[in-house]
Amino acid sequence: MNEQLAQIIRSKLSGGKGYDHFSPSSLNIPIQKFIISYVCSTQEMRRLNKVGYKAYYGALCGNVSARLLSKYIFKAAEKEEIKPELFDKIFEHELAIINKNEPKDARDEQCRIDMIPSCKESINQTLKLVKEIFKDETLTSERYVYTTPKNLILDLLGRIDFESETKFLELKSKPINFRKNKNGLGQIIQKLPATIDDCEESYMRQVSFYWKATGKKAFLGYVNQETYKIFEPEDERLEYYYQQLCNKAYTIQNLLEISKGDAKIMAQYVEAPDLNNFYYSDLTEEQVDITKELWGL
Repeated sequence: MNEQLAQIIRSKLSGGKGYDHFSPSSLNIPIQKFIISYVCSTQEMRRLNKVGYKAYYGALCGNVSARLLSKYIFKAAEKEEIKPELFDKIFEHELAIINKNEPKDARDEQCRIDMIPSCKESINQTLKLVKEIFKDETLTSERYVYTTPKNLILDLLGRIDFESETKFLELKSKPINFRKNKNGLGQIIQKLPATIDDCEESYMRQVSFYWKATGKKAFLGYVNQETYKIFEPEDERLEYYYQQLCNKAYTIQNLLEISKGDAKIMAQYVEAPDLNNFYYSDLTEEQVDITKELWGL
């Protein structure tokens, strides 16, 4: 693709505000969702998406643990030194940030309250997991890293959960599940994967990106409220998943190229999304209207 067309496409992304990168998370969603979220929607629109309690559970596990264990936490390109604080003080601070966001609905609001004891236990498991991997190494969190695959007009960009000079960790929490019963909401603890072959492929693609971007030893860690598991993917596996991630980026780029960044033309080449699928449950009414117009739903 010539640079002139590439610049035109970049300028049309993010609702016409312009966009200059892919991320592992944006490449792990269906192409239809990418078109809705990263071609048609601005960053301000994406920030209005209502996120369920499970995402906030994971954010609490990662953010609280980082403030307890990491010497530095990056905020974009700025590196902030973290001073030790009490667990409960940090937890309440991070929870207050989360609670500024409206719940998806009344059920989600109750789940966000009921999840707190389980989430605190998962954080305790996270602290053990991180210590087992890194011992007494100095840690940083949230550092941006990138790769530039050949002929791709957008870099791949992402932030690392935990990192030392020689290793990194991608952390995944398994939030408590809630099921309605005669007494209200019952709780079910999610199991952790037994082997590396049981790990979600989307997580493996994320790990492969950080491995490629840093050249460091890769770890994928899971926690629930009872225990934790650590996996060490081998280089051959990571190379495979990194190529899968790049292939998805090239596929999207091909759609962008033949459409010149026009979402209406892109939509003609992929089937209509199923709006009942969980991938689309966070869409705002404005985004639902955009989706219906693009695919004639």
